[in-house]
Amino acid sequence: MNHRSGWATWLGCAVGASLALAVACKRPSATGPPEPLWLGPVAITLPAGAGSDIPPVNREALAHKARSQLLQAGIFAGETLEGAKPGVAVARIRISLFTEIVRADGKAALRASVRLNVSTHPAGVAPSHFGEDVQANAEMLYDPQTKPDLHGVVQHLAESAVGDLLAAYVERQKLWSAAPQILHATLAAPGDLRLEAIRVAGARKLRDEVPTLIGLLSDDEETIRDAALGALVELRDPRAVPALTKTRSMKDGREMRKIIDALGVLGGQEATDYLNFVAEAHEDEEIRDMAKAALLRHKSSIPAGGAASR
Repeated sequence: MNHRSGWATWLGCAVGASLALAVACKRPSATGPPEPLWLGPVAITLPAGAGSDIPPVNREALAHKARSQLLQAGIFAGETLEGAKPGVAVARIRISLFTEIVRADGKAALRASVRLNVSTHPAGVAPSHFGEDVQANAEMLYDPQTKPDLHGVVQHLAESAVGDLLAAYVERQKLWSAAPQILHATLAAPGDLRLEAIRVAGARKLRDEVPTLIGLLSDDEETIRDAALGALVELRDPRAVPALTKTRSMKDGREMRKIIDALGVLGGQEATDYLNFVAEAHEDEEIRDMAKAALLRHKSSIPAGGAASR
């Protein structure tokens, strides 16, 4: 899960804003669409349950601003009405917004929960990385004694939260067509975009990034380690094998399961030797069985009389 935070001010009030972004699921990777992706409808929904003391968000204004932000980003070919161009890839944008006011000890905070869902239609036409389901939470503190314009505060918070969420989405999408040097810099620097850059490196088969990906196998964040491992498996690069067999603890069952699966795909003599050792000597019967199964899968993938293809 990625985390972002920041501070903002509005109308002279001391305002604290925090944004937490979570990619709901790992998206399968694809390299490019057979034709451009067009921006379709942008729908804003306000789930039931908001307090009666909260002014409603201007959905039309919010949708217009979101649509303009996405079009100006240049990741879509343009805007089209649903069904106006039969057969072309169209992105549907759904933004769900929930707001509430929390009061305590004479202070108040306006909170917003935003969910962004991007789906593409027809299915399978556009690269799957365009599809996302992400959430953000934002908060504004204000002094009730000043009697601020709550309608303006709600609209501002909604637009800020949605804008930040869309900006992060755009940044991730641009990585899929970024120059190799930009992608390398993103991989090398900690930040919210590193996870997406790892996926892009694997999908685009950027073998020059294998040393960087191997280094990320020992990152402090498990999500980064797992993504780097997935990219190396996708690249089918045997240079990852020594790092997997020498730097992971055999007593960590969760890590061992990941290593065994990866080595079963990567193959090679060193991977085979390691799997044979695990299959015979590991204290956990389940791990031993997994290693045996990985060896069988690897052997079945080797053409008769030859080595496994890379």
